[in-house]
Amino acid sequence: MEVHITDARSLRRVTPVVLNTYLETQGWVRQETWKNRIVVWSRKFDEMMGELLVPLREQSDAYAVRISETLTLLAELEGRSQLDVYYDLVGAGADVIRLRSLNGGELGAWSLSDSAEMLARTRDLMVAAARAAEKPGRPVYHGRPSGAIQDYVKAIRPLPGYEKGYDLTLHSPVPAHFGAQRDMGDPFWQPFARQVTYALKTGLGEAASTAEAVLGGADITSFEKVANQGVSANLCEAVAALARQRHGVEVSVSWASVRPSDSSVNQFSFAESAADVFVGGADLLRQKHPFLDVLLMGEIVRLDRQSQEEFDGDAIVLGELDGRMVALKVQFERGDREEVVRAFRHNLQIRVSGNIYREGRSYQLRDPFDLVVMG
Repeated sequence: MEVHITDARSLRRVTPVVLNTYLETQGWVRQETWKNRIVVWSRKFDEMMGELLVPLREQSDAYAVRISETLTLLAELEGRSQLDVYYDLVGAGADVIRLRSLNGGELGAWSLSDSAEMLARTRDLMVAAARAAEKPGRPVYHGRPSGAIQDYVKAIRPLPGYEKGYDLTLHSPVPAHFGAQRDMGDPFWQPFARQVTYALKTGLGEAASTAEAVLGGADITSFEKVANQGVSANLCEAVAALARQRHGVEVSVSWASVRPSDSSVNQFSFAESAADVFVGGADLLRQKHPFLDVLLMGEIVRLDRQSQEEFDGDAIVLGELDGRMVALKVQFERGDREEVVRAFRHNLQIRVSGNIYREGRSYQLRDPFDLVVMG
């Protein structure tokens, strides 16, 4: 089936910078620029000379029409579908992250539930990398992602085709680099989206090496040694979930043509059998590194003693932690106990700050302060 792309909004995603970069990498030669409005490109195909006129004024009403004509000609000259050419064009302006099941050929079409779960776990992976780029070196990231991270995730585009369950391609747009200097792998000077790609590449590489070492006999504490290299508990949990759901997962990272990098294409494989290793690594990091200065909002669901006279401060609070509801043990200060009993009796929400520690499968909030009963 031949697909013709006519949607103006989709066509406008092919910017002049992206299109010119794509043509250059495909062997086209820039001939001239006409009045800063059109760039003329040419390339020989067998015995035929192809010529393209690339519009430079995106605000023009005719811009989408000109891009559509260019797309049609490129598809014809390259002997490919418009859709394939379009994805390559858009991909020239983005770092590309591809996830593939290690035995995807055996999988059939996925259900809505399976697809939603896969996309959610992939989002977790990208958020973990973004948090490592924003605040490097942390073994665990707690709470909601920052506004910058949420904006970054909104900009990522998954390509169609993931309903088959074994192949997912993400485009992470990056701004073009107009200087002669290539990105040298130092993320400090790079735009945030490129910093995330570097953090993902580094974290996955260290995670793969560490898991391989643990499977070979090294201690699970090896994960602590690479926590400053982007291997957070969050990353480990995302990798484990993807490896289990996809019967092993392969993740590859490549770089946007508009912003070349000296780092090569990188590919990392995680067998389904390694998922337990990553879960163990994540548990270790979470147990040894508490949630510091957390603002917890929730409801008191149990007191060890319900009368104010007998209440010794021990209570169970149900609140949201890392996007899920958990029950936490809290030892409230003596001066707060009257308010705690009132909140419990009247089913009032509370807000309290403190440090949260994981103890086995349960959580404990220690050193509570700034208790507020909302009501």
